[in-house]
Amino acid sequence: MDFELLRKLKDWRIEAARREGVDLFRVFQNTTLEEIAASKPKTKDDLLAIKGIRERKFEKYGAQILALVGGNVEPEPEDGRGEKLYTVSRFLDLLNNNLRASGARIQGEVSSFDLRGSYLFFSLKDKEDESVLSCFMWSKDYALYGIELEAGMEIIIDGFPAVYKPTGKLSMQVSAIELVGEGALKKAYEELRKKLEEEGLFAPERKKAVPALPGKIGLITSETGAVIHDFLNNLGKYGYQIKFINSRVEGQVAVSGLMSAVDYFNKQDIDVLVIIRGGGSLESLQAFNNEMLVRKIAGCRMPVICGIGHDKDVPLASLVADLGVSTPTAVAIYLNRTWDDAVKRLAVLERDIFYKYQELLQVEKYRLEEMAGSLRKYFGMIFQEFDGIRHRLRSALADIGYNIKSLAKMLDDSFGLVFEKFARNFQDQGNFLDETEKRLKIYDPRRQLKLGYCIASAGGRVIKSVRQVKNGDSIDIQVSDGKMRSIINEINKIN
Repeated sequence: MDFELLRKLKDWRIEAARREGVDLFRVFQNTTLEEIAASKPKTKDDLLAIKGIRERKFEKYGAQILALVGGNVEPEPEDGRGEKLYTVSRFLDLLNNNLRASGARIQGEVSSFDLRGSYLFFSLKDKEDESVLSCFMWSKDYALYGIELEAGMEIIIDGFPAVYKPTGKLSMQVSAIELVGEGALKKAYEELRKKLEEEGLFAPERKKAVPALPGKIGLITSETGAVIHDFLNNLGKYGYQIKFINSRVEGQVAVSGLMSAVDYFNKQDIDVLVIIRGGGSLESLQAFNNEMLVRKIAGCRMPVICGIGHDKDVPLASLVADLGVSTPTAVAIYLNRTWDDAVKRLAVLERDIFYKYQELLQVEKYRLEEMAGSLRKYFGMIFQEFDGIRHRLRSALADIGYNIKSLAKMLDDSFGLVFEKFARNFQDQGNFLDETEKRLKIYDPRRQLKLGYCIASAGGRVIKSVRQVKNGDSIDIQVSDGKMRSIINEINKIN
């Protein structure tokens, strides 16, 4: 994004809103101006492609915006003689666009002062010939610089002339004001320093530590001059990722750009924010003694390093920063510090690792040599034992062969005896079975039944005594060819 263009667009919007008597957002919202500054449209189509700009807005402001950006503006209509023909409004727009390029720093004495809500009107008078210049300033810009105007106060203003379209009067559109004289500046500096110090903004306990080995750096300074080159040339080659915003750093007029840059970086993923500029007088360093900028730096979520050159009084921005040094080179050296230490530490560690490796290697060498000697000894013992085992195995195998032959003979001898004994036992068992069969036949219940005997039972139990039954009981009687059921009518006991 072109922050200088964004500043010009915002200044133009202020003047346009003043002419129309409307709030700033009625002209354009901040997001629209930021997109214009980022894309830098060159034609009408480019401008209409931006959100927030339609035909009506383009008809009203398009030519002015393209003129600010440096794009192509559609040609003006011509009259019958081939000469350009302007409306009053269009001519005043072109005139104001040209007057905008006539920006100047003007010194004078405040002769009148009128603050009306969001507007500030005052007159600046030349002390020599009483010449008067009407001035207009937005009250929010007036508050930005922390100066309370009084009649007779000598100041310097930054701005550009513009014609107010509703009245046709010329006035100075003021963007910045500052005090005149080192005494006045010194007094304002001391008063603000005391105020901020009493609030604790300079206290060491509120300062954030700059992280070790920072990698992502936000950088705010002017792209012109030697400062940025001194800083970059002194940064070590440690792979820093640098996000840079070009900003004015001279005088009060730089305040708004510096604040916008700080706001931008406060939303970015960075490790540290660096704000640098070369040395200068108290007057040239006024932006870095601005109360609103100092408070923005104090409110940053990431550590802030200020490297601002100065003669005597340390800029308030440096006092409130988490680290303040006197030169951009000193900032670079500080950022390199932990990286340099890391490189030195790595060299020491590399050496220590090498020596430790050599030491361990030597220890392992001795250990391996001892192990090799032990292995040779153990292998000798193993081979000796192996020879003994082999000899014993051969003897055992020879014994086994002899024993097998002896066992074979014993088996042959025993086979006849076993067979003979088996045959004799077999005959004995056959005789035993025959005798047993005869006995079973004699005691077989079915044989007794066939001889005329019977078996009486009651409830599945054999009746062995008359005491097991009584008159009227039903009993079962089994004979050789079947069963009968009978009722007991009489029981006679036998003594």
